[in-house]
Amino acid sequence: MPFELPTLPKLIERADADLSSKSQDALRRSDQQALTRVHSGATFGLYGYLGWVARQILPDTCDDDMVLRYAALRLKNGRLAAVSAAGTVRCTGQVGSVVDVGVLMQTNNGRRYQVTEAATLGVDGAVVKVQAVEAGTDGNLTAGTVLTMVSPVLGVADQVTVLAPGLTGGTPQESIEGLRQRVLRSYQVVPQGGSASDYVTWALEVPGVTRAWCLSNYIGRGTVGVLFVRDGDADPIPDALAVASVQAHIDEVRPVTALEAFVVAPQPHAIHYQLRVTPDTTAVREAVEANLRALHARGTEPGATLLRTHMDEAISLAEGETDHELLSPAADVTVGRTELPVFGSVAWL
Repeated sequence: MPFELPTLPKLIERADADLSSKSQDALRRSDQQALTRVHSGATFGLYGYLGWVARQILPDTCDDDMVLRYAALRLKNGRLAAVSAAGTVRCTGQVGSVVDVGVLMQTNNGRRYQVTEAATLGVDGAVVKVQAVEAGTDGNLTAGTVLTMVSPVLGVADQVTVLAPGLTGGTPQESIEGLRQRVLRSYQVVPQGGSASDYVTWALEVPGVTRAWCLSNYIGRGTVGVLFVRDGDADPIPDALAVASVQAHIDEVRPVTALEAFVVAPQPHAIHYQLRVTPDTTAVREAVEANLRALHARGTEPGATLLRTHMDEAISLAEGETDHELLSPAADVTVGRTELPVFGSVAWL
């Protein structure tokens, strides 16, 4: 039976009863009421402190600063730091001109990027590697974005262009709740020196990775396939740079005796919905679409079956919805082993 924390009025009542029972004849001008309240207030504070201490014992109920301490003890790298976006730009100018490491360039709104590897311009210019000065998602840029040199570089044009696939990989610092879930997983999943769950744990240690899966005998007996997504990005399907970073981390931590491990991005299998909702308003449509996106973010995995009943449930839970008719998909959706069901679109009928 759980311990019931007494309320302050209950403590006052108890103290008052105790004092009354100890005195045969109460004085006309007794300070009993004052003593009762002072004693009860102090006791109530102690009960509250003990309750707070009890919550700190377990990582699922502890405060944020205690989550950080648990992470330092349970996880190899603690809380994942923010990561700067990186990629390539094309610089043009006089042949033979050099773009040195550390050269700064910026967007129209002042986000700065610096050259990480020197390059010499040729006839077609040069492809130069750059990285955002400040870590986080704000540093991500689409291909074709124009950057301007902060200070002129001799023989090099002031404006450069971001090359495909853009400047990517910018990731914010891991959230406290995300860190809490990894701490809880460290208790629930015991390391086994290279089991399937270990590969998932290692993938989740890379900043930006939110979900991961391990496929045994991926391309032959003894090989391992690791699939993952980055739900915090605009496109959760990872690009080549993200895949390479997870591959490098897993190669570093996996047992040297293990056979090859292949990190790959899951193949997106877009699911397009056709439905009617009642009432058919903009607010209800937005709520339904948000719920369907959330369903794909939390309830799908490669090779699994997305149940039609789960689709109906997500639609029914949308705020304001009273009835709906889901015409497509007409049945459960099963995808291939390396495919991930992702939200495609909604056609409102």
